Amino acid sequence: MIDFSEVPADGLPIVTSTLARLLYDVQFWMSPKNRTPVTLLCDDAHLYLPVRDDADTVQRQALGSFERIAKEGRKYGFSLLVVSQRPSDASRTILSQCNNFLALRLTNETDQGVIKRLMPDSLVGLTSILPLLDTGEALLLGDAVLLPTRIKLDIPKVTPDSATRDFWKEWGTVQPKDDAVRSAIECLRSQVRI
Repeated sequence: MIDFSEVPADGLPIVTSTLARLLYDVQFWMSPKNRTPVTLLCDDAHLYLPVRDDADTVQRQALGSFERIAKEGRKYGFSLLVVSQRPSDASRTILSQCNNFLALRLTNETDQGVIKRLMPDSLVGLTSILPLLDTGEALLLGDAVLLPTRIKLDIPKVTPDSATRDFWKEWGTVQPKDDAVRSAIECLRSQVRI
């Protein structure tokens, strides 16, 4: 697995699209009997796979590679797993090629609208639960299930380092650490994480 967390935001589209295109080209040119299925996980996809109208020149070039993979990749055993907290900000072309969707709590109406457009008209009412979903609950829809279904996800065995802070509890009890603030400022200046 390749972690792009250290890539500066303005370079992310170039780095990710170059790697994606290289992997796709290898699959494309490989003999069909020798292909190993590849899935490229695009986490926070809205950051480097934005809606085409909102994309700058560099992002548009990256979009070209990813959109081609989304449209043609299945033939060559290459697929994308697109993850975004803001589906309305992610490429519509890429999202339209996805066969399955797992939607967790969405409170923004524009993001909810993206999910509504994915569902048959007779089932659009299910999207009303999107802002009410609890932590770990999701709406699953697509080829993987007969009907859109509300599910409860298992708690991960390895807990993610992204828990929501309990601001009400910590507000009055946790004090800033001067050394940590100074260290963060130095990291910002040098553009290096420790």
